[in-house]
Amino acid sequence: MDAWAFASGSKFPPLAPGKLRLYSMRFCPYAIRALLILKAKSIDHEVVNINMKDRPEWSKDVLPVGTVPVLSQDEKLISGSMPIVEYLEEAYPQTKPMMPTDPYLKALDRSFLEVASPALEALVFILLRKGSVEENWANFLRKIPLFEKELVSRNTPFLGGPMPGFVDYVVWPTFETARALSAAQATLNMPSSECFPRFSSWFQRMREDAVVRAVINEHHTVLFVQSYDGGHRDFNAGLH
Repeated sequence: MDAWAFASGSKFPPLAPGKLRLYSMRFCPYAIRALLILKAKSIDHEVVNINMKDRPEWSKDVLPVGTVPVLSQDEKLISGSMPIVEYLEEAYPQTKPMMPTDPYLKALDRSFLEVASPALEALVFILLRKGSVEENWANFLRKIPLFEKELVSRNTPFLGGPMPGFVDYVVWPTFETARALSAAQATLNMPSSECFPRFSSWFQRMREDAVVRAVINEHHTVLFVQSYDGGHRDFNAGLH
């Protein structure tokens, strides 16, 4: 499927029976969560990107609450990044397991994600021009000590252990969004390696991860962030 975003007037791309499809937007951090898990688990799928400011008329039929991501297969529709990634883990156990099998460790991961999630919300507010950029960035930075402490506590290169796991891929879109915002706006400084050495090492490892590199084009993300002209962003940034 072409990466170009479907907009108003676009014809609905026909569905193949049994084919897994993700309705997405290339730079939506919530959609990227699903894309990373799909890639990490090597699940066959197709992606339909949608221009969220100039939506195709058929989008109302496939986006139940008007947002991405949405996972579809035949008559099934699943909305929301966390329901999608948890479904993928449970529905495709034969591929690479991403979550701990121990119920307690699984609960710890979910608890950590619960307290860490406001970091992404603060960055989305910056992208959507909601509230003060400086205040939202400060709210994001306040969560970094939590990540540093968690990495020290787990004492592993990644939150998932020796290799990236479910938690790593779910939180990574937060930091890819932060990196792009920082690259586009000089006043937004990323956390320093002096203050947060474990976090900084994890950050670099995740940037170099093969799954992350296959899903995310860092340059295109910066172009998307820079494309805001007061009315819309370029949902096809880097494809022109």
